[in-house]
Amino acid sequence: MPIKKLTKQQTEADLEARIDATIRAAFSWLPPPSPRHQTKFEFHFGRAVVKIDGAVVSSAQARSDVLVCHNDVPLAVLELKRPGVLLTADDDAQGLSYARMLHPRPPLVVVTNGETTRILSSHNGTLWEPETPSEQDIARLIAAAGQVASADLKRAVEVLLGPQSTVWAAAMRAATDVSLGELTGGWGDEGLPFVRDFLIPRRATQEVLSELRRRKRMVIVEGAPMAGKSNVLRELALSIREPEDMTPLFVEADGGGGSGLLQIIADILSGALGWQVGADDTRTWLRRLSHQAGPALVLIVDGISATRDEVRRDIEELTAEAFGLNLRIVLAVDDTVTRRLVRNETGRKVTRIGRRASVVSVGTLDGREFGSAVGILADKRIGIIDGGQLAPEFRVPWVLRALVANVVSSPRYADENLMAGLPPLLGPDLLLAARARFNEQEEMRPLFRALAEAVLSDNADRNRPVSTVLESMATFAVRRKTVGRFIDGQNLATMVDRGLVKIGFNEANESIIVPRLPELLASEIAFVLAQTLAGEITQNGPEAAADWLVARTSELPLGDLIGAQALWDCAERTKNMPIALIEQLLTARPRREKVRPGTRAALHIPGVGLIELTFRADGTVLAQAGHNQRILQADEDELPQEMYADVESWLILSHVAGRPFVVESPDGKMLGRADPALLMEIGTCPIVLRRPVADPELNTVLTHDFKELGSFVCHKSGIVEPITLSILKFLDGAGDMQTAWIEEAVERNSLPLLSRIDIALRHIGEHGDTREGQWARQTLDHVVRPALKRFPPLH
Repeated sequence: MPIKKLTKQQTEADLEARIDATIRAAFSWLPPPSPRHQTKFEFHFGRAVVKIDGAVVSSAQARSDVLVCHNDVPLAVLELKRPGVLLTADDDAQGLSYARMLHPRPPLVVVTNGETTRILSSHNGTLWEPETPSEQDIARLIAAAGQVASADLKRAVEVLLGPQSTVWAAAMRAATDVSLGELTGGWGDEGLPFVRDFLIPRRATQEVLSELRRRKRMVIVEGAPMAGKSNVLRELALSIREPEDMTPLFVEADGGGGSGLLQIIADILSGALGWQVGADDTRTWLRRLSHQAGPALVLIVDGISATRDEVRRDIEELTAEAFGLNLRIVLAVDDTVTRRLVRNETGRKVTRIGRRASVVSVGTLDGREFGSAVGILADKRIGIIDGGQLAPEFRVPWVLRALVANVVSSPRYADENLMAGLPPLLGPDLLLAARARFNEQEEMRPLFRALAEAVLSDNADRNRPVSTVLESMATFAVRRKTVGRFIDGQNLATMVDRGLVKIGFNEANESIIVPRLPELLASEIAFVLAQTLAGEITQNGPEAAADWLVARTSELPLGDLIGAQALWDCAERTKNMPIALIEQLLTARPRREKVRPGTRAALHIPGVGLIELTFRADGTVLAQAGHNQRILQADEDELPQEMYADVESWLILSHVAGRPFVVESPDGKMLGRADPALLMEIGTCPIVLRRPVADPELNTVLTHDFKELGSFVCHKSGIVEPITLSILKFLDGAGDMQTAWIEEAVERNSLPLLSRIDIALRHIGEHGDTREGQWARQTLDHVVRPALKRFPPLH
């Protein structure tokens, strides 16, 4: 039976044999020990380090790159081509470029295909043909090699980054490593967008990869500010490091000033690789690369916060037909900017970029992505209490980062025997932790204090477009023209350069400032509100002050947290908490009410924009987004049948009740501790007491709904209401006060209150054999559950 050789490419043993034979032929005159070789070597390319693996033969050039050493000193770069493949000037240039980049520099370059061999002097590129070569000749060449002119070095860089080189892809990956490394730090490095060893796999990344492999010239990654677009680009850059079909170049464009994209890329290459080129040189280089065979160069551009004309022009040029399909661009922008890139000013005509680009949206973490985040945190000894899976705030990556930053900064986290637990929802502790983290940074807090004043001033403007009002309720974004009244241009530029804020555009095409530390901004807003609240109490009385506080916080992101912290800050400032203020907040009881025909409402959905709703007499709803209209039928799930009203004040009190405090009467008499009574009252609320969100997955929790008794959360959902978390904090003391409070709560005969107590005690009961755990289980079995049996069964 005949045997057929199936291996067409040379094996590692074949390569080693050819290398040894070439070295023996080229350097037979050298005395022992014989020169040795290495197929893997590296050299510095500016600040980057490029690694070469000569065992991986270039499929385009059929060439292996090898370093030859003698007496542990680099002797030659060996360019070994396959037999039968002609030697070219490009082979000489490649070997000379390697030699000139290495330190110490090898004095010789050997280029051979096994039949023809050329030996070149690395310092001048001429053939080296001595009559009787000797080690003295090599010594003189080594001295000459150390004096390579700067022009020759520049030429070496150009060759190694050229389309005919096997190095440019490694150099781009190395430059990407430099860029990502500069943007990556620890959990507490607030000015850096990336956290070391923390990267949540996102669905959007796979969608971008799919588009790129379809040879799409351009992919736009869009999303709301702080949605995690930059981390999608980071994941993309890391995910295409190994595949041979694509090579990433990560470009962080913030701080580019008035530069176009080509100049920004030139600056990146100059900084990372030491390749001093301008925009025109970069254009020429990219054009040549775009038409080559082999891997595609993917420009991954982050930080384009505004559609500057020069940036738009460069993008249009780089995605035009003059450039080949082996150049592709991935661009991250805020969702409000996308429409300005892909549509003309009227919004009716698609632009050149719009015709060439695919759009991938990045939203909050979906269930699968959140599960991945939970797994990553678990590996770091950090868990999330049951109920956190339904907290909309935890689906926003910056929230997870802020919470974990607080955990890892605690001295107790250093004990590797302990597991840290994140609360199931956000509370004012997030703001206090932000103050503790940044308290020593004397320059930062005043800037964020001024930004907080700008936010409050902007929100008080009743003439803002509806879309701007709705956007500001979902994310901290303040119009730049307002910021200018509180922060001068130099300080704002400093904040941008330090990564503390970014510049973008809103739905109404206004320039906005978006903070990269929302938790610190929220803390400073609470502080500013507390100062004004103290004056409101003095001038207008506590009742009017309470109404003022609710009105100001109801239109803010994290408004209930900010309102609660403002109350605490005010109490600390004035040394009292007027009972009339608390009573006024309690007066507006949350309620459900049917939606009446003719009611008009509006909402803002990231990626979609402003949607206006008109409820009609026939039970349908007219939904309008721009020029598009749709009639929602009465039986459609997204059609609201009722609305919650007056929930903000009780949400604020839910957080306030989570800390012990005393109140005083108008005559200054101390009336005793008030938080237990507040917990009792708010705990009876007959509706689910949490802020509604647009995401149906997170807005829907398991509940029990009784017409006469109220609607309340099922224990299977975990802790999803601030009031339940506050009850848990109070009961975790497991003392006589808590026991008496439970007994009084049972006497209130409120099913919603008992249900919330049941959820809190279930969690405390999981503490194992601790005193609190035992008390919680006994109280559940002997007090709370018997009381629940008075009501209709829940399951």
